[in-house]
Amino acid sequence: MHTPNQQQGIRKIVPEGNLSTAGITITEVSPRVTEWMPDLLEELLPRSIQSVRKFIRQEDPEVLTHARYNTVYRRLQEETLGFDHQEWCSTTDIWSDAEAEAVEYVESLVEFAVKYSDVDEDDLDELSEYHQQRCKSLKQTLTTISTGRGPLNAGLETFTKGPVRLHDELDDAPQPITLVLDGESWSKLDDRGTGIRALAAIAVLGSTFDVRLVISPALDAAIERRYPDWYHAHLRLTETRETSSVESAGGDRQPSAEQLEEAWEAIQTLPEESGRLRLLGNLPIEGSRDYRDLKQDDEINVEAGTVGRYILDLEELGLVDIDRRGQYNSASLTGLGQVAVEQYVTTDYRVIHPAQSTLETHLTPTPQPQASTVYPAQMNTREGNQPGTAEDWIAATGSPSEGADYVQWLDGPSGVLDAWGMHQRYLAGRRDRGVTLVDDQIERFEDGRVSYLSCFDDDLFVATQWGGPLPTLGRLAGTLLSDKALSKVLTPSRLGSEFEEIDNSVVEKLDREAGEIIRWGHQIGWFGEDEEDYDGWRDRIGTVRSLCLKQVGELTNSDDIEARTELIRDLHGLIASATQLYYAAGVDVTINIRVPDTGMLISDERRLNDFLDFARYTVPKQSVYGIHSGYRMLLEDRPDKLKRRLPYDVDDADSTMHLTASWVFSGPTMTDLHGDIERAIDQEANELREAIANGRESAPVMEIPVRLGNSYSAVRDLVEEYASAKSYQVAHKGDIHEGKQDLERLVRLFLRVLGTEDRPHRACPHDVAEAMLHIAQSTQSYDFLTVRDISYGLSNLPTKRLLPELPPTATKLLKTLLDADDPMGRSEIIDTAEISESSYDRYINELSAWDIIEPREIEGRRRWEAHLEPWWTPQSDRDEPFADPDPDTGILHAEFPRDVASAVMCHLITHYDLPALETTYIEGIQPGDDLQSLFDSHDRLRRWWPFLWGAFAGSDELDQGPAGIRVSDLTVVRLGHQPRPDTSQSSLQDDLEQTTPENRPGQTSPGLD
Repeated sequence: MHTPNQQQGIRKIVPEGNLSTAGITITEVSPRVTEWMPDLLEELLPRSIQSVRKFIRQEDPEVLTHARYNTVYRRLQEETLGFDHQEWCSTTDIWSDAEAEAVEYVESLVEFAVKYSDVDEDDLDELSEYHQQRCKSLKQTLTTISTGRGPLNAGLETFTKGPVRLHDELDDAPQPITLVLDGESWSKLDDRGTGIRALAAIAVLGSTFDVRLVISPALDAAIERRYPDWYHAHLRLTETRETSSVESAGGDRQPSAEQLEEAWEAIQTLPEESGRLRLLGNLPIEGSRDYRDLKQDDEINVEAGTVGRYILDLEELGLVDIDRRGQYNSASLTGLGQVAVEQYVTTDYRVIHPAQSTLETHLTPTPQPQASTVYPAQMNTREGNQPGTAEDWIAATGSPSEGADYVQWLDGPSGVLDAWGMHQRYLAGRRDRGVTLVDDQIERFEDGRVSYLSCFDDDLFVATQWGGPLPTLGRLAGTLLSDKALSKVLTPSRLGSEFEEIDNSVVEKLDREAGEIIRWGHQIGWFGEDEEDYDGWRDRIGTVRSLCLKQVGELTNSDDIEARTELIRDLHGLIASATQLYYAAGVDVTINIRVPDTGMLISDERRLNDFLDFARYTVPKQSVYGIHSGYRMLLEDRPDKLKRRLPYDVDDADSTMHLTASWVFSGPTMTDLHGDIERAIDQEANELREAIANGRESAPVMEIPVRLGNSYSAVRDLVEEYASAKSYQVAHKGDIHEGKQDLERLVRLFLRVLGTEDRPHRACPHDVAEAMLHIAQSTQSYDFLTVRDISYGLSNLPTKRLLPELPPTATKLLKTLLDADDPMGRSEIIDTAEISESSYDRYINELSAWDIIEPREIEGRRRWEAHLEPWWTPQSDRDEPFADPDPDTGILHAEFPRDVASAVMCHLITHYDLPALETTYIEGIQPGDDLQSLFDSHDRLRRWWPFLWGAFAGSDELDQGPAGIRVSDLTVVRLGHQPRPDTSQSSLQDDLEQTTPENRPGQTSPGLD
């Protein structure tokens, strides 16, 4: 085996550089691998034959004479390439197409090298007809594998496991390969996925060969722009040498070459999709898991008695450590195991080649440092052309009818928006326990039956699409109590094998059995004596869940009101039981109900009432006071339920219930329903139990905040939270750091760029979080977050999220300049943004009118640069433009909004034929004129209203919004009355006196439903 040296890898041939073309040269390399891979394989074949014949001469030279090559072939296959001949001949072991085609390649190559290596086209006629056909057949196999046209139609993985690995093992020095990239085909490529596959093939080549790229400057810039992480991983030159400098996504945690090789060798001993591999993949990167949890994990899916043996096998390989000190053994990944899982194991428990692993890592941005997670959040393995934005990704659910899961772990499309990033992005909508309403232009799920689940740092997130009350309740119950949730969150180690770990071990403090607290306190249903151990409860709750979900399918469109009502009651019980149990286990639950078309919902009275009733009856049921179900304390009126409660006291100093779930309702105009949802929940105040309403019985108060998630204060809190998490300081007006760029200024930038015409004071928290996720972690002490940081984060948002009122082409033009490191000229902008010349002409001057882009003269040519915060904003510390504005039409004075508006109009009418706007400009803008009405009268102005408003609005206006659309950011629905000391338990005692001995709290019951 050769060792990596300076030649091995991918290098770019640059003019006047030291590197030149060499070795095999393939021209017109397009993004379509099938167009050039056969030529490469044919050109590589002589070197492959040479390498194999050299191996044979070293092992058994006589083979080249008598041509009986089986022993040498098997030795090459097993000892050098790692293929097991017995497995190959087995009738039960299943090989992937890639593995099978790679074995076919090696066998064909050995036979060809022994029998036909000296046969050229002119000599074919001298062979018998059989050998002519055999020679042609072998050569076809050797030049079509991995192209999709080989014996088994396999793809790139065959190339990795066949030719690449063979040369990696047999060659003493890397074979030079020069690839001349075809600029025209790459520049016209619309399908990014096709380009990714071509770059994947080149990266795999670079893992073994000395790959030299001939690439035009324009194409070089295009690839760097479109595939930046691949480019930086493979083509960024250091100052000291002309070779690829690969940066680790993990920083200091990047494993060494020796660790990678050792982990690769260890992981290859585990068959793909085997129980051992699934077990390894379900251990956390940091932390450990008890054996008892692993035995209950449905994703591992091995017999309970097998778990211990498999862990011992993994320990022997050096991949796992076992902690035998506690009552329950636990397993954790060793350093080698972490490398193996992070580098080589996919989420569907396949093993990928090291070169392919590196490629997949570097095709995505640098991942965020992940907190501990309860499930393996590795790279995604979705195939085909993958959605690139968070919303496109989450909407691509797949169909359960075609094999997709009804409940799916939430992951994401990139290194920043990975499982942890997506969890953070969508959790940003939650402001507090209670209800948060979020305006968001969400995409409709491909299949509305699918729900998502995510859990990091004891924060559980569930996302489902609104489908009416019954289906939505079913999806929530099915997700909260799904096998995934039970396997990874509500585990035996978290709850206790007999639920002794609930409520921070309050069981011992109260001198009561855990079963009593769960049954009579939290009022968790379907929990009888047989369910007081974890295994029994899991079997029972799984059965109930499955039965209810079956009924959801049967009754969704049924007219049987009685059956539907009974099922809704059961589903409410299941959801309330689940959230109580999560609360008792110390897990915060956030439920996101997504409504893609709020306009249709609001316009249809029946649908709207269904939605409001869902909020009214579902939200208050998720409440608790200590260990007691809040709903049962305050609203329950069924005598049989009231008789089954533990006694309680209300603490005058803390008489407010907690909520066991937070709710985020999101959709395009969801905040319009603020008052409706508030009033719907408030109707439950009329349903207080009579003893509570008339003061005979005391109960704590239930407070349900209903908040807006898009408000200035919500954005401000998010920015401050992320700044702190990334080790930045933030300045505030009037404090000792007033000279720094203060927090209000940073938040205004979000409002200006993300606000809409009718909501200029709002920004979607999901977009804010995504932008903040892209900002790098601070590495300095006393480092303040700046406008430049925020601008960088915003520039990484999808095009349609920036200045959403603008036409998409205008935003593409702007985003192109935001992404550029240097000013760009006309043709470069058009090529990069992939827009037409007419589109460029249509919008370049509109953008420049606002100085969001500015011209700069460089070597006699006009180039453009972008600034999301123009120099003229009152918050800016500049007193002149960044670049070289037109002195006749530029914004040169900006004391008042009308000054900016007037200069913008002058610029627009100079460059566009806008007679109505020209008339308005000539008439002039006077102090006191209604600017918003003026903007509403002209399309070219109207779409910029939020941008102007966010710059000049007073600080007191930012939270409430412009006059006429102001709405409170927070209201609290309060159910119940403050308790009176002399009525602390009167009616409860009355209930207990009527309770029969067999139903007294503390006695067993068949379980509550």
